[in-house]
Amino acid sequence: MRKFTARSRKNRFQMLNAAKEFLKRAFHHDGVRRYGANTLWLMAEKVIRLAVGFSVGIYVARSLGPAQYGLLNYAISFVALFSILVSLGLDAIVVRELVKTPERRDELLGSACGLKSIGFVLMAGCIGMAVWLMPAALSEKVLFLIICGGYAFQAFQVIDLYFQSRVQSRYVAISQIVVLLSASVLRLFFAYQAAPLWCFALVEAGYMAGVVIAYAFFYLRSGLKIADWHFDRATVCFLMQESWPLLLAGAAGMVYIRFDQILITWLLGEAVNGQYAVAVRLTEVFFLLPIVIGDSLFPSIVGVRPFSRLRYYRRVCLFLCGMFYLAVIVSLPFLVGGKFLILQLYGEAYREGAGLFQLFMIKNLVVFPALALGKWYLAERMQRLSLFISICGALTNIALLWWLLQWLGGAGAVWASFFTSLGNVLIWPLFSRKGRFGVRLMAEALILPFSRRRCGWFRQKI
Repeated sequence: MRKFTARSRKNRFQMLNAAKEFLKRAFHHDGVRRYGANTLWLMAEKVIRLAVGFSVGIYVARSLGPAQYGLLNYAISFVALFSILVSLGLDAIVVRELVKTPERRDELLGSACGLKSIGFVLMAGCIGMAVWLMPAALSEKVLFLIICGGYAFQAFQVIDLYFQSRVQSRYVAISQIVVLLSASVLRLFFAYQAAPLWCFALVEAGYMAGVVIAYAFFYLRSGLKIADWHFDRATVCFLMQESWPLLLAGAAGMVYIRFDQILITWLLGEAVNGQYAVAVRLTEVFFLLPIVIGDSLFPSIVGVRPFSRLRYYRRVCLFLCGMFYLAVIVSLPFLVGGKFLILQLYGEAYREGAGLFQLFMIKNLVVFPALALGKWYLAERMQRLSLFISICGALTNIALLWWLLQWLGGAGAVWASFFTSLGNVLIWPLFSRKGRFGVRLMAEALILPFSRRRCGWFRQKI
């Protein structure tokens, strides 16, 4: 017995020493330190953005009131609907090419900047035409034009893509944190002074300009020159050829994300949109959880795929299961006490928004596992299916919005979003063989805690 105890202690001591040496080597490994620091900077920026945006947003919403707050969010959403003409789906492609061929830096950045500049001209033309035809007061039209002006700086946001490719996101995080804090101070000042809405629109445009100026500062400080960028016709053709699926998917996603507030304002007015915007902004806070967890865990899940497909699919199943029940745990308290929270934070004027926020908690039960399933689509290189789902989801959302808003009011927008997300997860994937496999994967994940098979059906399928 004593020999067994001494041996156990020795084994534990050896295991502790091995773990200590592993952690020591990992900490001093250049790759681990580089990517770890990069991730921490990005996480810090997101946490600060959420904290500052949440607190400042509450004060601004209370100061403006539902009607004015709804009009401001309507202008932001309307202009953002056309912003896909500036992004053009280029970002992921440019980052990929910068990683593969860093020697083509000036050619890639110059070509992408040129394409985005052309895109802004198209965007400004569309916004100008829409504002000219819009039956609105001059003060409202000014909001659209001011916010649109901020997107003129988006062409130079390709600097951000260079920093991503070099794993130097600390420059991006520092830039956004500094400009965010400055913009938040201005928002608080304008809200305290009861300034007109065009001041808040100017802050939105100024934020976009300030971020790009900060990027340029760090870019030049790194010893690089924007003047070295050049526009290459062959590179432009290559980038457009590679990015068009992402452009279409981005356009469909933008319609899905932004069109609800536009249609609510058209059909129900700015005050109802103000109530809805408060519920949306507060709900978006919860989306950080599945995004961060997915980015952290899914690489380890995908890493086992080349060695064991059975273990890979079991881990995917557990991942989907965890996302769904995390949504249940997170959403239930706010489904019960969400109305009290909104009334305490935003005031009695946003009572209708409190009810909408409670409905949004039901949507989390679909969104959390849907984001996880999107990771699986990416791992399986199912971009065409993702594009098909995005387009069908956007069209479904528009149709449901038009019908349910007239029937249920602001709550109709929440139900339209819920049924659209449900269709994206359970209906549209059925048109593809691998999509049907994903639907069964999702169904198996939901009943996993109550099933004795523990994903055993994968053994017959693989």
